[in-house]
Amino acid sequence: MPEPLDVSCPKCGKKLKVRAELEGKRVKCKDCQEVFAVTSKKAASAAKAAKPAAKPAKPAPKAPPPPEPKPKSPFMDEDDEDDGPAKPMGVVAGSDVPRCPHCADELDPPVAVICKHCGFNNVSRVKFELKKVIASTSSDWISHLTPGIIAALIAIGLIVTDIICAVNMRGWMEGSDLESDDKDLTGRKKMFVHPGAFIAFICAISLGIIVPATRFAIRRLVLNAKPEEKIKK
Repeated sequence: MPEPLDVSCPKCGKKLKVRAELEGKRVKCKDCQEVFAVTSKKAASAAKAAKPAAKPAKPAPKAPPPPEPKPKSPFMDEDDEDDGPAKPMGVVAGSDVPRCPHCADELDPPVAVICKHCGFNNVSRVKFELKKVIASTSSDWISHLTPGIIAALIAIGLIVTDIICAVNMRGWMEGSDLESDDKDLTGRKKMFVHPGAFIAFICAISLGIIVPATRFAIRRLVLNAKPEEKIKK
């Protein structure tokens, strides 16, 4: 009679003795009720030896060499070095309307020379300074325009005086010590000093006052008629 086989339950490890004729058949463990096939130790070792040898594992691929450091530019500061891979530059979508190159606001109108938002001149490329001023009062206008009006009246008065002198100078000289007893071709008495000399002398003196007074009146009443702006502090 063949000897019983010594087997172990694959689940609980209980050692069992099984009849030799049950080899290759399935039996149930009395402890854990696990059903398994009966295999003798000799058959298990023979099956293990019959298995082909496992193929040797492929060697792990070599790690790639570290990248070479980029040459440092002489124009780059230490703080400007890249901390990581370069990121693509994004493009901000914008309308095709003309914009101020200084503040990027829309030009109104599109052909405006000076930006109304920041005061930048697109022709001279200079930004005008914005300042807060105090509105001119009536007293400011009066004090600003009065000297110009006085200068204009002086110039007009001297011109009228020169005209009156030119018209009446001979009549004023008649009967004076400047009149002689001789008569000219028209029958009028001659003068020791011609009336035109007095007229030229008066006109020359008045002209020295009329010219600067007229210039001042034009500057104050025409070219610079607005009072000086007072900056708000």
